[in-house]
Amino acid sequence: MTYVEDRSVFEKPEPQPDFVGKYGELPDQVFDVFRGGSQALLLIHGGYWRPEYDRKHLRNFAHAFAKLGYTVVSMEYRRIPGDPDSMVTDIKNGIAYLSQKYGDLIVIGHSAGGHLALWAAENVKGIKKIIALAPVGDLATVDARDLDKSAAREFLGVPATTRPDLDPMTLSLMGIPTTVIQGELDIWVPIDIAHNYVQRKKVQGEPLTYVELAGIGHFELIDCDSVVWPHIVKELSF
Repeated sequence: MTYVEDRSVFEKPEPQPDFVGKYGELPDQVFDVFRGGSQALLLIHGGYWRPEYDRKHLRNFAHAFAKLGYTVVSMEYRRIPGDPDSMVTDIKNGIAYLSQKYGDLIVIGHSAGGHLALWAAENVKGIKKIIALAPVGDLATVDARDLDKSAAREFLGVPATTRPDLDPMTLSLMGIPTTVIQGELDIWVPIDIAHNYVQRKKVQGEPLTYVELAGIGHFELIDCDSVVWPHIVKELSF
């Protein structure tokens, strides 16, 4: 039997944020805020870096964290095929701005957002913890395998091997405690991508925790009604 990913998270209501702020002047340099407690969580959405996917599909997820007592900031960023530097510039500037406004952040990134969270560890100040959900942690392998219709090549505009500065495999976590949570049945970011990344970081002595969930795919990781939710909440407490 062919496994079919559960995409029901995209059918859930999208609670409106308490307000939408700006960290720059361009249309995509904005962020949702769901008010909660003193500790701020930053969410970085996925979508294999493509412009058709935006932060709105994380609003239900963000609202659930706010109900736990966190102030949740969900940032948008430019997603221009072939122009990865604009994207990571937005991530860098957005985190710098938000950490000044809200204090050191717990960063949660999903899929391509997980890639950007892992990239940010070496490149941005103001991060106290990272939780990467099915992250694209091995950019060169994703490119070599043409995953999701050559998403990595479309994102980069060049072979991934020519941009090691954007590949988490070659970057340091800079001592930031990091958890990777991966579904065993993920067909978008297959489990061996996580294995490659985790093995490399453990050899390097990085502060990494790995959680692998049997019977779970890609999108359940951002569904606060799925069995994954308690695992994410648990990692927040460490």
